[in-house]
Formats: sequence, C-alpha cells, structure tokens
Amino acid sequence: MSWFMILGVAVIVFFNRYYFLEPNLKVKLPALMNKMLNYSAPCLLSAISIPVIFFERNELRGTLDNPYLYATVFCIVIAFYFKKILPSVLLSLAFFYFINFLINQ
Repeated sequence: MSWFMILGVAVIVFFNRYYFLEPNLKVKLPALMNKMLNYSAPCLLSAISIPVIFFERNELRGTLDNPYLYATVFCIVIAFYFKKILPSVLLSLAFFYFINFLINQ
C-alpha cells in the first residue's frame, strides 16, 4: 500500500471522527447515525485484526499452531474478567509471547 493511500485513509477517518463526534461543533445527526458512529472503532479494529489473526502470506493459518488465535481468545477472556485495559493488554501480550515461544521452538 502506498504512503499516499495510507495518509488519505488517515485523513478521511480523522475527518469523520472529528466532524461528527466533536461536541463543540453544532452538527445535528439523527440518533441512529450517532449510535452507528459509536460502533465504528470496534468495527475498524475487527477489520484490521481479523486478517492478522487468520491469514499469513495470503494463506489461511492452521488453528493448532496459530499463536494469534490463542492470544485473541485469551485476550477476550481476560478483558471480560478484568474489565480494565492495562492489565488486559499486559497479560495478553505476555501470553502471546509465551505461546509464540512455545509453538516456534
């Protein structure tokens, strides 16, 4: 992907998030549109992370030797249990590096 495309997408995303969600701007959107904009960050995160978890070099990863899949499931469980970002991220990263070390040994 070229730098022009990356910067262009960044500008579009920033404009959409700033223009519609900035409380100082007096833009009135329907309630349904506001509700949909609140889900844009999880949707973008899913769209970015799913190819990383399930694909490697345009091929589907196996499930038994996929540290990304195990770390994802672990992260979901830990985030549900702790409900705090920092412990969830730190424990998930530690688990990912540990499981990656075990699988690639």
